[in-house]
Amino acid sequence: MVYQEALELFPLADVGYGNQSTGCSQRDRPPRKGHKKSRRGCYECKRRKIKCQETRPSCSNCIRLSLRCRYIPDSASIVTRSAPLLQPFSSLQIANVFSLTDVRLFHHFLVAAWPHLPVRADNVWLEYVVPIGHQCEYLMHAMMALSASHLGKLTPSHLTSIAQSHRLHAISGLNAALSNPLTSTADGDAALATCYALLMQSWYMDDGLPASLILTRSVHTTTRWVRDQKIRSLLAGDDEGTRVASMKGRLRDAPAFSKDFVDKALDALEPLGNLCQESYQKDLFNVLREAFGKLGGSSVACYDAYVSLDTFLSTLSSSSITSLLSPIIQTNQLLLAFLVALHLVMRPISCRERKQYTVSFYGIRMSSWIPGIWNAVGEEARVRLEWPMWVSGLHGKGMLEKWSLVGC
Repeated sequence: MVYQEALELFPLADVGYGNQSTGCSQRDRPPRKGHKKSRRGCYECKRRKIKCQETRPSCSNCIRLSLRCRYIPDSASIVTRSAPLLQPFSSLQIANVFSLTDVRLFHHFLVAAWPHLPVRADNVWLEYVVPIGHQCEYLMHAMMALSASHLGKLTPSHLTSIAQSHRLHAISGLNAALSNPLTSTADGDAALATCYALLMQSWYMDDGLPASLILTRSVHTTTRWVRDQKIRSLLAGDDEGTRVASMKGRLRDAPAFSKDFVDKALDALEPLGNLCQESYQKDLFNVLREAFGKLGGSSVACYDAYVSLDTFLSTLSSSSITSLLSPIIQTNQLLLAFLVALHLVMRPISCRERKQYTVSFYGIRMSSWIPGIWNAVGEEARVRLEWPMWVSGLHGKGMLEKWSLVGC
C-alpha cells in the first residue's frame, strides 16, 4: 500500500548560570559595566554562543569569518508576514478536534521526536519551526505524524492509524502548498520542514522504505524549489558540502569499523554487480560499493560517502525511482537490502547528526525493512540476502556494534 500511496501522493514532484559566591562582599565588588543583551542575534552567533552585533544583512562576526548570516524571525513577525498563506490552525477553535492524544504527541515531539536535519539545526526546529506549525496546519500534521510513529516504536501504544491519518493530511497540504509560489520565508521553511518530518517518520514505519526513498528525493527537490524563488530560508541552506562540514567536529572521536567486517560486506555485495543491467542499477551498485569501502577509512570519509548516497538517490529520474521501488524486480530488492544494511551499519556515525545522541535510540529505525524484502523475494534471491539479514538480526538484538566496530 505504501508503495502505491507514495508514488501517488508524491508524484516525484542555553545554559543559564546562577549566582556564584566569590568570597567578596557586596561592597568589595567593582561595579559591573552595563551592556545591551543580544536577543535577536543571527543564527550563526546563537549557535556559537557569542554576542551578535545584530547588523543587517550581515553582522560583523559573520563577515569576519565569511559565514552566511541568517536571522531567525521572531514569532510575531512570522505570523504577520505569513498570514495571507498560512491560515490559523483551525483545531484550536473547534472542540474535540485537538484531542488529548494530540497533546501527548505534541509534547513527545518537543522532548524527543523533533528532526535533527539539517545538521546543527536543533534550535531552529524548537525555536523557529514549531511556532510556524502553530499557523500552518499541514506542518503541524507532519510533526504529529512523526511523533506518533516515533512514540509507537518506543511504547506499546497503538498509534499506527493516528500516525497514518496525520501523515495523509500533511502530504495533502504539502502538495497543495507546492503548487503555489512562495510569499515569505516561513512558507518555504514550512514546506521544507514538512518534507524532513515526513522523511524521518518513514524511518519508523514498518513499510516505510518506498516512502523514505521518495522523500529523500523530495527534500532535495523542495530545497531547490525554495532556493529558485530567492526566499531567505533557514532550512534551504543545507547541501552535501555543508552537511559534511557541520559534522566534522562531532566525528572527531567516532569509532572505527573493523576491517574484517568491511571485507565481509564487500564480499557479500560484489556478486550483485553481475545482476545489474540497467544504468541506474549499475550506478547504485557503484555508489554502494564505494560507501561500504569507505567504512575502512576515516569517520569523515565514511560520512561523506553516506551523504553521497542520499545525493545520488535525489538525482535519479522519476522513471528510475519508480523502477527501483518495483517489488517485482528482484535485483532492485537486493540493492535496496544492502542500502538499508548500510544505514544500519552507519548508525554509530549518523547518530551524531543529533546533538544529544545515543546509538541505541537509533535502533528503532528501519528495523523490519530487510526482513520485509526477504519475505518478498524468491528462494534464489535469498541466498544473496544472507549478509543483510545477518546485519538486520544483529541490529534488532542491539549487538551490531559488537561485530562491526573495532574494540567492541
